[in-house]
Amino acid sequence: MNSAASILRTQIESTLAKRIPGALSLRPAIAPETLSSGIQELDLEIPRGCLTEICGPSSSGRTTVMLSLIKEASQRNECCALIDASSTFNPYSAAINGVNLKRLLCVQCTEPHPKLTPLDKALQATDWILNAGGFGLILLDLADIAPALAQKIPLAWWYRFRQAIASTSAVFVVLEQRPFAKSCASLVITMRSGNPEWTATRGQPQNPRLLTGIYFTADVTRSRVTVPERKPQGRAGTEFRAATSWAG
Repeated sequence: MNSAASILRTQIESTLAKRIPGALSLRPAIAPETLSSGIQELDLEIPRGCLTEICGPSSSGRTTVMLSLIKEASQRNECCALIDASSTFNPYSAAINGVNLKRLLCVQCTEPHPKLTPLDKALQATDWILNAGGFGLILLDLADIAPALAQKIPLAWWYRFRQAIASTSAVFVVLEQRPFAKSCASLVITMRSGNPEWTATRGQPQNPRLLTGIYFTADVTRSRVTVPERKPQGRAGTEFRAATSWAG
């Protein structure tokens, strides 16, 4: 039986050799190119040509990771695009965190429209930018869109985005409270907030304490791609600290 199967396989591969060399042979998975998160403790690589979701509740570190990604890409002289569904992006905060604003296109979607909601405009803008090309990093920020509304995004949109990004070398990241792209997402990172760091101010003991940092935790809850490892990256429960701008 095994001999017959081997002969059949040889015949099929011989017939398809010119069009599909080694048609029935297993090939090792090819790791995609990546963009570093820019956070040393996290040391997570975000794959290019794939859809990545970064999820978590408010104050869970989503914006910290987003700004770090923009900083990494913009300092590599890559053009970045941020589709801001709720118009919450703060350019001053981004600049303090090292983002090169000259390399960033920010599309804000809350201007009133007679027919389109901010979410409708964000989805259309993302589609245009993904298909326009020329961007090394594209972020769709749905973090302040209510999950009850975000979960109504038709699956066709996610398939469309996945197909569009697959033909590029760009990083595509969606920020949400919960993951909604389902099987279209190659990587899903879930964020959790940890303990704040307080430092006593100078003077009397009764003086107020100063918030100097917050600890966040990142879990890779789904990964359908293989990315190169510099150390055990993306391990469950990876904790990192984000310092406040006044902490020095």
